[in-house]
Amino acid sequence: MKYIILLVNFIALFYYASYAFSKTSIPGLYSTGVDDNLNLLAANETDPHYSLIVSPDKMFPGPDSKVVYPENYPMNVWIRNNEHSKWISPRSDAGLSNKPGVYVYRISFDLSKFKPNSAVVSGLWSTDDNGMDILINGKRTFNYTPFAAFYGMYPFVISEGFTEGINTIDFIVHNVVSSSGLRVEIYGEADPKEYVLN
Repeated sequence: MKYIILLVNFIALFYYASYAFSKTSIPGLYSTGVDDNLNLLAANETDPHYSLIVSPDKMFPGPDSKVVYPENYPMNVWIRNNEHSKWISPRSDAGLSNKPGVYVYRISFDLSKFKPNSAVVSGLWSTDDNGMDILINGKRTFNYTPFAAFYGMYPFVISEGFTEGINTIDFIVHNVVSSSGLRVEIYGEADPKEYVLN
């Protein structure tokens, strides 16, 4: 009986050690306002990872999303940039306003080398004005930010809806009046296919 218990404990230990070892960061997930090496972008640079795919402002239709100038309004109102992320907007001079309506920013990443049902993506986001939802491959995740969310950062978690190959995450921002913007800090983990125990 003692040997059976030892064997069961060994199998459990092996399983959990293998699971912990297998968890790997998902490549291709970037916070707003950084380059491929996670260095902060300068003001007025185009964010290479977040595309503006929906814009009601004909003067700023996308797909470029711009890093906002830090010296001017609304940066004295929005929660400050930090070493991990910066605010992006349809225009770098966000204080000069964008049209009211819904703006959608998209980031794409590849899960070809991972088991999609093991993926979890989480982080913080802030919006001007409110965040209406975050979509994973077009499906709602029911993550929101309140009106005038730009005073703080709000947590989000996506734990389902991932697929093989290329995945998309869409951040939906509702602009009521004046400036519009998005800030995201994001991280994800999944099991690489070659390490997952079936």
